[in-house]
Amino acid sequence: MNKNKSFQHKVIYGVCMIVILIAVSLISRPATSDQPGGMLAQMRRDYHISDAQLGKVDPASEAMRLSLLGLDGVAITFLWSNLNEYQKTEQYTLMEATAKTISYLNPHLLKVWEFQAWNLSYNVSREFDNYEHRYLWVKRGINYHMDGTEYNYNEPRMMNSIAHFFGNKFGNADEKEQYREIFPEDDLFHDEIQKHLEGTVYSVTEDAEGVQEGKPDHWLVARLWDKWATEVVDNGLGSIGAMSPTIFYQYPAKRLMNFGEAIEKEGHISEKAQAAWAQAHEEWREYGDHELPSTYGIPIKLNDSDRLGKEIEEANANFDNAYDKYAAEVKQEKISKLPETTREALDTPEADRTEEQVQLVKAAQSALQLSRIEVVKHIQDKANALKKESADSPEAKELAQSALEASREANRLGEMEFLKGVIDRQKDIVAFNYWQTRALSESTDRTVAARRLVYEAHEAYKDANLVKARELYEQAWDKWIAIYEDYPELREDASADVLSDSIKEYRALLNQFDQDISPNFPLIDILRSNSDVFIEPVWNPDDAPASEDKPEEKADSETDDSASKPMDAEKPAAETEAKPMEAEAKEEPSTEPVAEKPAEPTAEPEATDAKPAEEPAETSEEASPTEETTEADS
Repeated sequence: MNKNKSFQHKVIYGVCMIVILIAVSLISRPATSDQPGGMLAQMRRDYHISDAQLGKVDPASEAMRLSLLGLDGVAITFLWSNLNEYQKTEQYTLMEATAKTISYLNPHLLKVWEFQAWNLSYNVSREFDNYEHRYLWVKRGINYHMDGTEYNYNEPRMMNSIAHFFGNKFGNADEKEQYREIFPEDDLFHDEIQKHLEGTVYSVTEDAEGVQEGKPDHWLVARLWDKWATEVVDNGLGSIGAMSPTIFYQYPAKRLMNFGEAIEKEGHISEKAQAAWAQAHEEWREYGDHELPSTYGIPIKLNDSDRLGKEIEEANANFDNAYDKYAAEVKQEKISKLPETTREALDTPEADRTEEQVQLVKAAQSALQLSRIEVVKHIQDKANALKKESADSPEAKELAQSALEASREANRLGEMEFLKGVIDRQKDIVAFNYWQTRALSESTDRTVAARRLVYEAHEAYKDANLVKARELYEQAWDKWIAIYEDYPELREDASADVLSDSIKEYRALLNQFDQDISPNFPLIDILRSNSDVFIEPVWNPDDAPASEDKPEEKADSETDDSASKPMDAEKPAAETEAKPMEAEAKEEPSTEPVAEKPAEPTAEPEATDAKPAEEPAETSEEASPTEETTEADS
């Protein structure tokens, strides 16, 4: 009996195993060119997660993973440990090979590609002193990162990361000047980039052409990768995950701005730069019209903020005009609930209020603020009160209808204000208004001329042609003053920071003429806000003549004073004279001899042991006007 039960159990188990194996084979059946495959294969195809859809199927990579029998995690940990050891012992070629092996075992893990590309381009490159060797390892890191796109066709995050490498590493590194000289001439690297862009319509030499004909600029190459990434997302082929859409979609236009700014700093202030800024302004406008998802589930367009602002302003005015009578009643009710002293302060004319009344009025302002909901509630309460007196009262029905319309209008206004707030917060993240204004201003002939003058003045200063540099700078300031009057928001941002370096150089130039920048200089606020340590100008060439133009004069009192000071008698007359204004402002040392020490003034400082550079100009009684100016400047 027991043997029969055991045999029956074995038969049941065997039948169940056969059924399960058949079900598994049907579910996991691979797809072919003629057959869609099993349920899993069809789901992979529908969700675009099959190996063929994700990227290239590498036989070596697949063989490695299959041969490890599920122990690929252990192998990756071992390889990662070896990679760190190679990096410590500066065996960078072995390190690079190990990084490639790790990526073969994790071909679809984006962070592996990004981290090791960063490791090669940023960490390994800095171990070399020669900038050409550094460039080589930056290039190797980028090549490694671009190889990842072969295994991940539709990953916009990887494309965006590659764009960052091209833009920031070549454009913002300490060696950026050398990198920007080498990159346009590196034809082999250009071929590698083009090979990875074969699936797109972009050409490195044509669509990313920089200043030199047929030679790409790295900022524009970065722009090609960003444009490819945005196309993948717009076509629904890939996702940016948790990345902000507002930040993601800004990059193609921003790369153009970076390109225009970079070539202008290098002196290529021409139609090429102006055209780049003009195109960037147009693309920035298109970016503002692009529909973006928000965290609230509401699609937004950044350019809608201005339109909503006008609609809200108009709707608010209409609401106030329609219901101002009820708003006044609500406000009067609030005033009646205030303490008597506060009501008296409100009734007192502003010019006649005491300090205590001023504070009471300020404290009452928040309590007297009206919201639209309060006005609607007040109208509804009045309607309900009339209904209690007479249910069929026409006035009650009219008030009820007014309350309903006011409620609808208040809700509509609240929704518009909420939407505008969402848009404005997204605009602030990317400084949308600033870059829109910056691109518009940089594309004008006036700004191009102003930048050209600043660049030529800088070159003249480097060549020690100080007179010409001063003339060019002063011509440039006239144009920049007009530009900032038309675009005041540019004063406090990046362009003003760049211009502050030129203003600092202009101030140093004036010091060579024994002058300082004027306190009335119209752009001094830019210098003040962008300087770590700002020394206020103490001498204004518009208010006082230059020290070398002053006639050499001596007052009788000065002659007598110099006779009583042996040190002053040894100095030239130009060093002992003082400005008339200083003579009035400073207290003259006593020249009356003391009985015990007839040759020494009573108020004489110990000038012989002091260092002039360490004393303030105001306390150095023996310094010449030129010396005082120099000390103040330093």
